[in-house]
Order: sequence, then structure tokens, then C-alpha cells
Amino acid sequence: MLAAITALVLAPALASSHAIAEPRCAGIDYNAKVMEIIRALPTGGGYSRGNSFVSPKFQTHNIGGGNWELRVYDGFPSHCTSATYALFGHLVALLHNGGKISLTADQLRWLEVSWRTPDGAALVDGQDPWWIFNANGAGAAALIKHTGIGVSFRDDKLAEARPGDFLKIFWNGNVGASEQGHQVVYTGRRQVGGGEMICFWGSQKQGTRKRNGRRQPLYFPAREGGKVHTGYGEVCRPRGDIKHMVFSRITCMEQLSAGLADMRARADVNGEGPLRMPRPFEDTYLMSLRKKSSDHATLDSAYDIRPDASSLASVGSLQSEPTQ
Repeated sequence: MLAAITALVLAPALASSHAIAEPRCAGIDYNAKVMEIIRALPTGGGYSRGNSFVSPKFQTHNIGGGNWELRVYDGFPSHCTSATYALFGHLVALLHNGGKISLTADQLRWLEVSWRTPDGAALVDGQDPWWIFNANGAGAAALIKHTGIGVSFRDDKLAEARPGDFLKIFWNGNVGASEQGHQVVYTGRRQVGGGEMICFWGSQKQGTRKRNGRRQPLYFPAREGGKVHTGYGEVCRPRGDIKHMVFSRITCMEQLSAGLADMRARADVNGEGPLRMPRPFEDTYLMSLRKKSSDHATLDSAYDIRPDASSLASVGSLQSEPTQ
């Protein structure tokens, strides 16, 4: 049934009386910006979760006059969180370098993919921006919550999701150490071979799985005549493969500087020892997910993830809240 693409239909942003609130601080459609960046990125580059993995490089440059510029270089081979974090970095660079937002040099450097603290201690999932984004659970939702730059929500019927939303897919029903998931950017839904597909951009590697009694590809091309690339690329996956979805939408990147400053203020900046090195910001819930399992209700509560709008008919529209 899924051997060929028979129809290709992008899911429109559907109007709803329970629509996700979208406070665009400067009137900017950040979903459109994300999709523009995706179209400019390379395809492929390889996929790895092992020793050959190369993290994206964020470089901060002094361009004079007290101004700093961010340059982002994609790392290959990549994996799902490195690809989507690189995309987030490209968005930050586009806005900061273009004068739409303003980050300090320290804040730009804090966004880099760092493996150790200044005193040499290893960083782990749940510490500082990259390792929050990389963690089990819903890393994009967590970073958005901590910085106040957007809103996260569930939308099983895809009534509110829009191309350009960050998306955490759960292949099983678990959260944390026992979860199986994929972090991507939602691009739409399509009919492929008579079945509904969820389509997204990210970094992935083709494989097979058993469906309807026979082996089929894990991923399907996003367009008729297209192919599935190893590494960066847009693909589709049967809706039936997906157990849970958490969408995260950037609505107010102008809040990023204040959000990062708040995260730094909440970290133990006094540090320890004679050098008084700054300590990393720690999300203790995400750190616990490295070795423990949790549940979706706790995940939603931790990061203000709104329930599916279709379940709120008697509650009213979803509203965004300031970060705590």
C-alpha cells in the first residue's frame, strides 16, 4: 500500500476556535523563517550517533564597534538533535546579525555546542542550552520554556500544527531512559500510497520495519520522484508509526537575550574553587531522564506543553504564558 506516492497534499494551517496563541513580538512569522532556512541547507551529509558524529560549530566574531556576529557551520555526519539545533543556530544568526535581536558576546558563546565546563568538567544532557536541546523528553520544548521564546503543544489531529514547528516524535509511549524518539521540524502531512504520512525535515538514516506483514522502508520521500537521504533531508513517516507528538513553535525570539540572562542568573555563577568558574544551568528533570523513565503528564507539566486543542472544547483557546 505504501510502495508509491499517490498523492501529495500539504496540510494547511487550519482555522480553529481553539487556535494556539501566537504573540509575534516584532510581527515576524518565525515558522516561515525556519522553512526558508531549511530550503537553503544542504542535503545528506551522513548520519551518526557514534564516534564519527560531528557537532555543528557556532563561532562568535568581533566585527568592531562593540558588535559581534554569529556564524554557524553544519556538522556532518549529523543526528536528529544536532541537525535541528544547527537550524536553531541559523535562525539566531540570521536575526542577530541582521539586527532583529541583540545578544551579548557571552550569550552567543553560551549557545555553542560545548562538551565541558570552563574548569574541565564534562557537560551532560540537561545542562546549558545545547545539552537541554539534546536531552530525552522534549529538548526543544524545554529550551523554549526556559527562554520564553515560544509555546509548545500537543496536536494529534494536526489542527493547529504548522510547517516550521519543531516536533518531538515518540515512536513508543515512554519518556526518558526507555523512550524511542526523533527530533525534527514539521513540514506537513501527505497521503502516500493511500496512507496518511507525517512529513518533517531532520537528520535520519533509512531502514526498514514490518508493517502489514511485510518489510517496508522506515521513511518515504517527501515528494513524488524524490529520495530519502542519509543525514539532512525532508522525509515522511506513516502516522501509525508515531505514538506521541510534541510541537514547539517559536513566536518571540526577541525574548531570547532576556531568557538566556535569566537562565544564567539561576545558575550558580559563584562556582567553586579559587577560579570561581561559572557553573552550568541545570534542568534537573531533563538530567534525571538520562537514567530514569518518566511519563507524558509530567513532561507536559514541566514545560507548559498544552494539551491537544481538540480536547479543550469546553475550556477555551490556548494562551501563552510568560516564562517563570
